[in-house]
Amino acid sequence: MKRLLHFFVFMLLAATVNAQSLSIVRTIQKTGTIEDGGVTLDVSSDDAEQENDAIDALFDDDLDAGWEGAPEDQNILTVGLRFRDMYIPQGATIDSAYILFHSHEGKSADDVARITIVGEATDNAQTFTEDALIDARPQTSSSVLWEVAEEWDIYAPYRTADISTVIQEIVDRGGWQSGNALSLILLGENQGPSDFENAREFESFENIADPEDGGDGQHHPERVPMLFVYYSVNEGVVDIPIMATDTITDGGITFAASSDDAEQENDEIDSLFDDDLDAGWEGAPEDQNILTVGLRFRNIGIPQGAIVDSAYILFHSHEGKSADDVARITIVGEATDNAQTFTEDALIDARPQTNASVLWEVAEEWEIYEPYRTVDISNIVQEVVDRDGWDAGNAIAFMLLGENQGPSDFENAREFESFENIADPADGGDGQHHPERVPRLVIKYSSPNATSVNEIFVPAVKNLKLFPNPVNDDLVTAELDTEGASVISVYNANGQLVSTKRTAFGMRVELNVSDLPKGLYFVQARQGNELYIQKLIRQ
Repeated sequence: MKRLLHFFVFMLLAATVNAQSLSIVRTIQKTGTIEDGGVTLDVSSDDAEQENDAIDALFDDDLDAGWEGAPEDQNILTVGLRFRDMYIPQGATIDSAYILFHSHEGKSADDVARITIVGEATDNAQTFTEDALIDARPQTSSSVLWEVAEEWDIYAPYRTADISTVIQEIVDRGGWQSGNALSLILLGENQGPSDFENAREFESFENIADPEDGGDGQHHPERVPMLFVYYSVNEGVVDIPIMATDTITDGGITFAASSDDAEQENDEIDSLFDDDLDAGWEGAPEDQNILTVGLRFRNIGIPQGAIVDSAYILFHSHEGKSADDVARITIVGEATDNAQTFTEDALIDARPQTNASVLWEVAEEWEIYEPYRTVDISNIVQEVVDRDGWDAGNAIAFMLLGENQGPSDFENAREFESFENIADPADGGDGQHHPERVPRLVIKYSSPNATSVNEIFVPAVKNLKLFPNPVNDDLVTAELDTEGASVISVYNANGQLVSTKRTAFGMRVELNVSDLPKGLYFVQARQGNELYIQKLIRQ
């Protein structure tokens, strides 16, 4: 239980800093699978080990960094770690950063390891291979000496020294882009002959808790290396177009298409692949239709807790319009953590909607193929990125809802270029697809007012009472020691947040776990200056 508490103290540390500056947490991720004894295993080449001048097997249950000083077998051990999907904007100020490892082997405080941590001096790091040395990669000028001189318990979590200077140098590079990958290199050094094995061993992506060491013989995804970065931005910008989701063939020609922009006429979905999108109202007496548009934008690199300063969608007109063609379009967001693409068997306006909404009343003349932007939709974006399950890199969907404006001689709907736009020669176009005319989402955001990351208070940790546990039913009760407001979070075995419940008062809180698959979870409760932790088994 002590090791579990250690882990969640670190998780609390992340949550505490996140209230003061922005944060991103990334683990080593799967890059492939291998077959072993008839079993298919997930593996990663994003963590690698080098012994002297030779790469070890990329797929191993541990990573060794430092120095082996036995007179008969002296080795310098180097580790490489690559973290993908780092949604940190270029030029952000890195307030704090560290790697969190879980020990693969217990160590005495006498086993002092001197490990120098550098970054790979590149804009977008690639995965490791067996034919290239880790320390041959270009290295950052910034480096940090991590001198490990403490006792380690097996399978317990430990963090490196602060490596913010290393991360800062990488995200300051001219070619760095939010969402790129970065690599960190842990360099051992010759510490001279020693009776101690100064190297420290960490759990790898492929870790197996060896029964000979008191483990359970299982893979533990919650123990893979994790990178924590806390940062601030005066202003970050996200500018994301609708992207391809499919390829389709028409008339012998294969072209890219997207189901991330969709149109609905009254209560029926139109074809997902069309050259334009209509939103608003068609008011001709003989043919009256409410037109709804759905737009999904992926890879939104805004972290939870960011302040959304402004946001809008940029369209290009598909048809010229008179100022008399007034369209009343209400824009809402999809109230979900990570929006999925549109399909022809589900209505756009049936998706759960944000409380925030904006009326976009379009009462200006439009020229064909010219750019036009919506009113500000920052309140909608803010509601989505404030969701407990939001993570940088998730997708946001918007719904543009028309309304019945009554019979009219004007076609009040406005038409926009879609992903599959074709500039129709009949309208004076060139007959070509124009990717620069697809809808785009533009967001400007900043950090909340940050205080020093040194002003972090880590509360006492208590065992959380859960019953029943294991749980077979839909409800489990968490019992706290005192009355008062609380925040109760449930994490899966990968350390990913799956649900959060906030209460204003009470010692007993019911949690609905009906949506959780069978397996192991961790429940964390925060109440005032106290932190409660407990395992939960869903049967």
